[in-house]
Amino acid sequence: MRLPDRAWRRGRPWGAAVLAVLGSVEMVLLPFSGAPATVTVAGIVGGAGFSTSVPLLAASLMLITHPQLHTPVGLVVLALALVALVTCNVGGMLVGSVLAGAGGVWGFAWLPPAAPDRA
Repeated sequence: MRLPDRAWRRGRPWGAAVLAVLGSVEMVLLPFSGAPATVTVAGIVGGAGFSTSVPLLAASLMLITHPQLHTPVGLVVLALALVALVTCNVGGMLVGSVLAGAGGVWGFAWLPPAAPDRA
């Protein structure tokens, strides 16, 4: 059972997806943490942050579920990470945007493993 699971995981950009998911989860949860360093804004601006970080989470998960779309999805993740700098409490205090941006770049640059030659 372990070998098919390993082959399934190798065919997906796991590292990129993990970085992007961590960044988006950090952006979603930061306003709810209650820490004094968080800049929580209610109303339209707070909704803009939420409406940026949730699609970022969905796009991050698409890196795992649809690895054949890694190039456009990686660009979407990178674009949403940059938009989050403005909308999500300075990109989740920069940590979330940096993580998501690194995941987007890695997802864009990821190459599927080459099929073994049977010559």
